[in-house]
Amino acid sequence: MVLPVNLRCALFAVALLSHGMGLCVAADNEASAALARAGEPAAGEAIRLALLLPLASPDFARAAEALRLGFLTAAKRNGDDHKVGVIATDASREKILAGYDSAVKRGARLVIGPMTRSGVSVLAASEHFSVPTLGLNLPEDKAALPPGFYTFGLALEAEAQLAARTAFAEDFKSAILVSAKTPLAQRSRDAFAQAWARLGGTIKAAYEFGPQTDMNALRQALSTAAVDMIFLSAEADEARAARPYLNNNIAVFATSQVYSGRNDPVANVDLNGMRFVEMPWLVQPDHPAVMVYPRPTGITADAERFYALGIDAFRVAAALLKNPRTLSIDGVTGKLTLYGNQVTREPVQAVFRNGAGIALDDDAANADSR
Repeated sequence: MVLPVNLRCALFAVALLSHGMGLCVAADNEASAALARAGEPAAGEAIRLALLLPLASPDFARAAEALRLGFLTAAKRNGDDHKVGVIATDASREKILAGYDSAVKRGARLVIGPMTRSGVSVLAASEHFSVPTLGLNLPEDKAALPPGFYTFGLALEAEAQLAARTAFAEDFKSAILVSAKTPLAQRSRDAFAQAWARLGGTIKAAYEFGPQTDMNALRQALSTAAVDMIFLSAEADEARAARPYLNNNIAVFATSQVYSGRNDPVANVDLNGMRFVEMPWLVQPDHPAVMVYPRPTGITADAERFYALGIDAFRVAAALLKNPRTLSIDGVTGKLTLYGNQVTREPVQAVFRNGAGIALDDDAANADSR
């Protein structure tokens, strides 16, 4: 199976491709066997929670499977009596709506999904929406959501906004933006810029780079820049390539984009000292909420993010069933709070030390002990 270069790039894309793969039901022997191994109720059996995922989409299947495993792991660990039905679709409008209808007919009290932006938008705007739903992404174009339709996910825009608030609170007031020439990096950069402007910060300049960019020109421009900080918006490989050309005397902030999840003193040497935000699952293994769940094996760090999202998605869904008006969870993806119909996620502050991404609080504790 050929996947996009980065799962998050695909999942956070504004326009998502549709695939005529058909709805996965009991006749799909491979999917049925996988779901049976996880203890999923038989097709047609009444369920309480329905997990609506693009398991039949070539682009999103790997991330969806990791999320499914995390969700079912949390359901088993918490010992609740929720019967979880997994409804597998592709990413097309028709199959998402058909999957949702199937979940409702099986008695689901709450549906978790869809997982893509386009899927969330399609369901929220349709006449099919009829039971409380937890969309696992933000809708496109900031579309209004009906009552009872909640959202929760790993949107990098929210991380960029948090980076802006954190930097401004630490008395950084002027910034330079450096971003890769990709739609995801540009969205993250724009989210930071908007939040920074609302806070009262100033942006001195903005630069983009790609494979053909003369990075020496960027180095020269930054060498004399009178600025407090740089916001770097790029994937891990791109960040490693760009970092040597940034002024080492200027603080650099970023989102989780820059962290591959691999701690490597050699490969990540140029990232040392860079600040970023990340979920506790990847940078705080001793966090109480993290330690109680088993680690998956044989999956990439990007897929682990969705495994962690699955864990917290179950915890949010269970909490919404009990009280749909208030929610406060110390989760494996961050601190989760319900504001209106959006579950906001606050990841932890992290920093690169010796090629490893570690929580800033842990870094400070280690410094104090030395």
